[in-house]
Amino acid sequence: MKQGLLQILRDIFSSSGYNVTESYRYDMVAEKKGYKTLIKFGAYPDYADIKNFADQVTDGKGLYITTHSMPDDLYQYATESGLIVWDRDDVALQIGKAVLADIEGTTADLELIPPVSQQAAGQTRNTGFGADEGNSIFGMFGQGEATKKAPAVPEPISTPQSQWGGGMFTQPESVRSPPVEANPPMVLNLHAVPLNVSKEHATNIAKQHVGIVDNVSLKFVPFWKYEYSINIEQQYKSKIIDISGDGAGCLNALNGNNELIEIKDVHDSIEVPDEEYEVKGPVLTRDEANKKLLKTIIDEHTEDVRFDEMIGDTIVSEHKLFKPSAEDVNLDLDMVYMPIWELNGKRNSVEISGHNAEVLCNPVGEDVEFM
Repeated sequence: MKQGLLQILRDIFSSSGYNVTESYRYDMVAEKKGYKTLIKFGAYPDYADIKNFADQVTDGKGLYITTHSMPDDLYQYATESGLIVWDRDDVALQIGKAVLADIEGTTADLELIPPVSQQAAGQTRNTGFGADEGNSIFGMFGQGEATKKAPAVPEPISTPQSQWGGGMFTQPESVRSPPVEANPPMVLNLHAVPLNVSKEHATNIAKQHVGIVDNVSLKFVPFWKYEYSINIEQQYKSKIIDISGDGAGCLNALNGNNELIEIKDVHDSIEVPDEEYEVKGPVLTRDEANKKLLKTIIDEHTEDVRFDEMIGDTIVSEHKLFKPSAEDVNLDLDMVYMPIWELNGKRNSVEISGHNAEVLCNPVGEDVEFM
């Protein structure tokens, strides 16, 4: 729903002459005639979210959009923090007026009239859209000359003073809204690394690579985590050749790619958000992974040594290969699942580690051919 709403708003702003761009810190930035508006969407706004957004608005005006009704005390805190707020009723009204204007082919300058939800009670929420702000993003949804009257000044509202304490904003008990209980995370019995990256965080990262994100999915991909050691010396004539070594890495159990992915802090269960996910089954068995890794390790630790020997007045050179056998390699394998966010744009997609937010260079799917 978020991406659909943002796309609608983007189209409306663009058709009205605004330059709309994506932003890593915000959902959108709209600019016209030098006036910049920073736009953020929040499904379930709270004091921390409002404060965080207000602190980020250092240039232009901040517009906070939510599709839920916002409590009056939270709304007042947002406006006192310098933000413009559109809640569910405001959003519905503004989109409706924009659609009607488009159907009627209205070309006159548009200004915002106070939303119906704010007119009914005689108590007007200050949306920050007056006739003196015709150049702003908020002057686009009105109805011509009839809307150019100065807005009525609302009666002062007496509210208990908010308090700051312990580094956290707290509301007085008399106005504190009951907490909204979020669905608790589910526990999945899976040998995996923790899911540390939220869907929202992954979406913000993906915007830099795919633009507007149309679809987000969570999948758990199996990897063969391996460690090996070799401790062997070989002798040729009078020389000792040391081909010992060790190493570690991850082998993708779907496509067989050897990945430079760090896997640590493995648990036998993992908390996942209350949304759909997919656990991928391994394509590469333990025996297949063992054979593939042994071949790679032996190749990496094979040395081509040149020996020079004087025979009379002639230097005779000889090359000899020294390599460990499969029995010389101590190899440990452990299947570990990695949470991966897959985010699709209109033309391409990106995969992001749900463990450490790393953008993956190689696709993790089993449709990738490997030798």
